[in-house]
Amino acid sequence: MPPIRINRFEITARRGVTKTIGKSHAERGCAFRVTLVPQIDRRNMMLMSGLGLLATVAAMPARQAQAVPADLVPPPAAPPDAAQGAYLFQDEFDGPSGAGPNPANWTVQSWQDDVYPPVEAIYRDDRRNVFLDGNSNLVLLATRDFDGQLYSGKLRGNWRGMINTTWEARIKLDCLTTGAWPAFWAVNEDPLPDGEVDIFEWYGNGNWAPGTTVHAASNGKTWEGRSIPGMVDGAWHTWRMRWDQDGFKFYRDYVDGAKPYFSVPPKPIQVSGRPDDWRWPFNNPGYWLQPMFTLAVGGPGGGDPALGQFPAAMLIDYLRVW
Repeated sequence: MPPIRINRFEITARRGVTKTIGKSHAERGCAFRVTLVPQIDRRNMMLMSGLGLLATVAAMPARQAQAVPADLVPPPAAPPDAAQGAYLFQDEFDGPSGAGPNPANWTVQSWQDDVYPPVEAIYRDDRRNVFLDGNSNLVLLATRDFDGQLYSGKLRGNWRGMINTTWEARIKLDCLTTGAWPAFWAVNEDPLPDGEVDIFEWYGNGNWAPGTTVHAASNGKTWEGRSIPGMVDGAWHTWRMRWDQDGFKFYRDYVDGAKPYFSVPPKPIQVSGRPDDWRWPFNNPGYWLQPMFTLAVGGPGGGDPALGQFPAAMLIDYLRVW
C-alpha cells in the first residue's frame, strides 16, 4: 500500500489562539488541521507517517494537534456533586508538550487486538502517536510511515470504576476519514462476567453509522445499541454516561435537565443463537469497568484506510468520574 502523498494534509500554526479549558488556567496554542474527506454513509452497530513531516511534528510540540479556533468553546463547569477534589477519577491531561499520559492513570497499549479483519495500524507506546499537546489535551495520532505502515494509539485506564457513577469526557475528532475507527468506551475484560459499553464509536468503513452500544458480553452478539448519525462530528463535545441501578443513560453536551439520547434498562440481553443464555453483568456486586480511548485504523470498523487522510488525530480534553 503506497503512502499518502504529502499534499493530502496540512499543518497550520495559528499563533495567538487562546483555549479556555475551564481548569483554572488558559494557555496559548496552535492548530493542527487535518484536511478530511467528506463523511460517508454508514449502517447500524457491529461486532465485536510518519510521512516524513511527522518527524518534524514530533520535534516541534507547538505544532502538534490542537483545536481549530472556530471550535474553541468553553468546556462545561464541573457539576455541583463533583466539585474539585470530589472526583473518583480525574485526568485533565495537563503537562508539557510531547510528554506521555500519566502512567499511574493509563497504560498505552503496545500489542494488537484479536479482531478480524485485523486492525492495520500498529498500536505503539510512542510519543509520535500518544502524547500531551501542552494545551491540556491528550492526542492519539494515527500516522503513516514512509514504507506505508500505519501506527496509532490506544489508551487503557488503570483505574476501575463501579456502579452508581457518572463518566464524562470532552473529545474532538480530527480523524473522521476513511479507515479510521475512534471510540470512547469502558470494558471489563475478565472472562466472566465480561461486558463492554461503547459510549460512542465512529466507523470509517463506509457502511456503519456511528453508535452507542451496551454489550452484556463482548462477543458482538449480546448488545443493545442505537445508531447516532449526525451526533459525531469534528467539533468539541462532552460525552457522558450515567451508570446506576436503573442501567445506563447517555448524553452528549449535557446541560441541567437534559434527557438522555439513549437509555438501556437493566434487563438481561439474549446471546444471539442461545435462547437460554441471557446476560446483564453490570449490576453484579463488585462489577467494574475501566475507561478506554482508541483510535484504530482498519479492521471491521475502520475499513480500508488506503483512501484515508493521515495523520489523523483524536483529542481528549479530560476524563472525569464522580
